[in-house]
Amino acid sequence: MYTDSQVRNLSNIQQKLRGNLSSWNGASRSENKKKFWEYLGIRMRQRRLELGYTQTRIARICDCTFQQVQKREKGTNKIPLDDLLILCEATHTDWDYFFRPLRKLNKKLYINGRDDE
Repeated sequence: MYTDSQVRNLSNIQQKLRGNLSSWNGASRSENKKKFWEYLGIRMRQRRLELGYTQTRIARICDCTFQQVQKREKGTNKIPLDDLLILCEATHTDWDYFFRPLRKLNKKLYINGRDDE
């Protein structure tokens, strides 16, 4: 069961996800790449909160600092593929958790994005 605070946080995350995904249409390839890393960070934060984990606990799992986790969740830093895989294994999260919404909405980095000028 979630606390009121967790429900608010998860609701805010859903709003951020919708905003992120809706902004992909018509964006350039480089803009879509940035939005992709933001999207992954949002999903990472969502999963962390669903599990009730702290950023410090995720940092220990991924062998990085909690500041790096903060930056990844904001989309400032890219999430290394091996860290994402370790996170999935450690939290028993299916890899598809991160990518299913992209496939469902047919969001692609290059096809949806216009060529950079």
